[in-house]
Amino acid sequence: MVEIESGIRENTVGAIEQFAEIASVDPLVAAMLLSGAIITGFSVTIFGVATLGAVVASIKRGLTGAEEPNQPA
Repeated sequence: MVEIESGIRENTVGAIEQFAEIASVDPLVAAMLLSGAIITGFSVTIFGVATLGAVVASIKRGLTGAEEPNQPA
């Protein structure tokens, strides 16, 4: 287990170093990397919140014993 954790840490640090090295080549490249990171972070946040909301709603519905609402056919 320790080997896996250190491997993940080494890979993460290595990836960050590579991205920093690539971003230092040109300001335009740095701007593109930053915009990609912002778009990706925004998407992950939105979908994470939506998923968390669905899980919480499902748990609340299960705990209260509420039935599904009638839906038109």
